[in-house]
Amino acid sequence: MAPTDAMSIFTAFVNSYNEKTSSRLKICDAFITYFFLNCLILFSYCILVGSFPFNAYLGGLFSNLGMLVFTVALRMQSAPANTPQFQGICVENAFCDYSLCAVLLLFTSVHFMG
Repeated sequence: MAPTDAMSIFTAFVNSYNEKTSSRLKICDAFITYFFLNCLILFSYCILVGSFPFNAYLGGLFSNLGMLVFTVALRMQSAPANTPQFQGICVENAFCDYSLCAVLLLFTSVHFMG
């Protein structure tokens, strides 16, 4: 595969993503990317420097992973293409569930860190 082919595929993907994806789903994608990168940074820090306050490391890593999973679930429930799978669940209800789970995860993580 030539580099121009890869670049044209990437450009077509970005153009299609910008045209067909709503701003609500783009925000979810930005949060997913943030939580994923934050998990990578925490994990690489643990490998390079160490995990001296192990409870704090685990609390930070698990809270990021939990928020990543919650945000992926919110994106799945908010996407118009997935409407047949989530009949009877409106976007506002999904966001309320997301917010409640995020608050419970925050309290659990803070409690775990001590």
